[in-house]
Amino acid sequence: MRRPTLSLRSDQFEYVQLILLAVTVGVLAALGNLGFRKLIEFFSWLFRGLEWNALGIDLGGIHLALIPVILLSGGVAILLLDRFFPGDVLGYGFPNFLEMVNLGTARLKRRWIFVKAAGAAISLGAGASVGREGPIAQVGGAIGSTIAQLRKLSPDRAKVLVAAGAGAGIATTFNAPIGGLMFAQEIVLLGHTEIANLTLLIIATFTAVITSRAIQGNAVVFLAPQFVLRSYWEMATYALMGAALGALAAGYIRFFNATEAWFRKLDLPVWVKLEAGLALVGVIAIWLPQNLSDGYPVINSAMAGEFGIGMLAAMACAKIFASSVSLGCGAPGGSFGPTFFIGTMAGGLFQRLSAMFIPHLTGPRGSYALVGLGAFLAGTTHAPLTALFLLWEMTHSDTIALPSMIATITALVVARALETESIDEFRLAREGKTLQIGSERLALTLIPVSAVVTKNVTIVSENTSLSEVLRTAGETSQSTLPVVNSDGELAGTIVVRDLLSVLSGGQELGPLVNAFDICNARCSTVSLDANLDEANQLMEHDGLDEIPVVDRITQRFLGLVTGRQIAQALNRVTVSLSTLATRDPNVYWATGYRVSRITVPAGAAGRTVRQLDARARFSVTVLAVQDAGNPQSEFTPITPDHPLRAGDQLIAAGRAQDIRHFTQELESAGTAGAPHAPAQAGGSGKT
Repeated sequence: MRRPTLSLRSDQFEYVQLILLAVTVGVLAALGNLGFRKLIEFFSWLFRGLEWNALGIDLGGIHLALIPVILLSGGVAILLLDRFFPGDVLGYGFPNFLEMVNLGTARLKRRWIFVKAAGAAISLGAGASVGREGPIAQVGGAIGSTIAQLRKLSPDRAKVLVAAGAGAGIATTFNAPIGGLMFAQEIVLLGHTEIANLTLLIIATFTAVITSRAIQGNAVVFLAPQFVLRSYWEMATYALMGAALGALAAGYIRFFNATEAWFRKLDLPVWVKLEAGLALVGVIAIWLPQNLSDGYPVINSAMAGEFGIGMLAAMACAKIFASSVSLGCGAPGGSFGPTFFIGTMAGGLFQRLSAMFIPHLTGPRGSYALVGLGAFLAGTTHAPLTALFLLWEMTHSDTIALPSMIATITALVVARALETESIDEFRLAREGKTLQIGSERLALTLIPVSAVVTKNVTIVSENTSLSEVLRTAGETSQSTLPVVNSDGELAGTIVVRDLLSVLSGGQELGPLVNAFDICNARCSTVSLDANLDEANQLMEHDGLDEIPVVDRITQRFLGLVTGRQIAQALNRVTVSLSTLATRDPNVYWATGYRVSRITVPAGAAGRTVRQLDARARFSVTVLAVQDAGNPQSEFTPITPDHPLRAGDQLIAAGRAQDIRHFTQELESAGTAGAPHAPAQAGGSGKT
């Protein structure tokens, strides 16, 4: 009888590692958030403390006209930071972050940990009307991506750690672990999360909040008032408010993105657009200084019921305009802060108006301002669970559950009916990109071009004569002829059907015409580390069956990727997944049997299937093997005397517990000594 063992299988050990990595991400994200807060405090002191007082703005009166100078000086600091880190500082970067996570390989730049925090801190410190939540999510995501890269995790695992870092950053910002969890699951991962991955998100967000509370106590950002529900008839009033805020959210999404598009189209230097936009925000602040920065203290005042109808309406409109201009002109920051501000002011405004017409169906001011915050957040981000759990964790009141659900869902329905895209997906959708991709495209994003590239292809040099090009085109089965220069760099491509159309069109092509003259020098290309979804999208856009692969740095031609190869790769993935996850409808397995993939550990290297005698000892049949020395090779049937190598992938069939015992035998093979002899010669006939 085999003794029970406490050793972990390779998949269990991998999951334990992921748990430890999630804990690490949570701790580092919490520390990153604390550092980000300190940066905001420093630049707030520098611009709206030291410089503010030096200019005499604190004296009021005519000195208020100097407020734009504060924002202009902040713009100079942002431009200096952009000079050192070009491409990583300016603008509203959260949509690009979502694109890299959901459509890319989730490999974020490590310098984002500092750059995103510094850029947003300067914006907020100088008074730009932006939020801090998007940048801290990107900082946390960069921390998760860095750890994933150091551990050389696969793209799907890296994506989970990026989302965990982003959720941990949001969780520590609002002292709301469940709200951060929902942010990671609903906004970053778009709701596509397996249970095992959800566990990692929970671990990261709760670890981050525990770390933050251990350092700075149980501090909160918003001083939420006690929620009061006077009558259940108020549900109708909250539904009306949700509908109104949903319509406002749809309008804000369109105005926000229209403003950003207008700034992009301006034929002006980047520094001019940035400084002009910040100066305009400063002019608004002369009359409404509450509009500066993210306005968290003003939100607390609104929840306490300190503002009247006119002031609430003015601040909501000013924030809609100023936040759109701030982020549109290139100031780094996020949209969550302005969303909170607008939702709170709009909720408070609705309460004042409702109290005038239906006083018996209207509760206190703070309650409507609080629910308005969540409803407007759901309408702009299309993330109702994030909004609901943030409200609940801010109040810890069960009474708020039903009104907030009614207002939030109503706002979401109205907002989606008027504008199908969220504030973060709007621009991507206008560029022809969608984050809501199907399972097939998701599978293609995980396969690199290097896995299917064909390197032995027919090429022509750029000085090849036209007659030689025609002869080569007639002899090859390729639809595309890559044209390369003397250094092996891709000069362009010749599409065979286009070549034939040129010839049939009667154009004069003299004897001096060569391949370079007729090739397309602006052809689309992909690199080896691109994924097959990118290649497939480019091929569909250009109407091609093949696309060249080049080195990202040297632009040397490396090979071709064809549509047929992409289809075959997708078919292999689909068949492999269906084989491992379901049973073939033509093969009827007995109850409890399954097919599993097993990685050969180092201790089992050199053994053969005959020596392991899996069928006799464990009732497990080893079906196929993939050579560890060639990860791109396919699975092949395994022979009894085939020596195993560390890292080989085995496909084995049997009952779940038998496969588990067989895996444990492989794990302990390095210390178990010589293999046991089969009990009976005829035992190998078991299935």
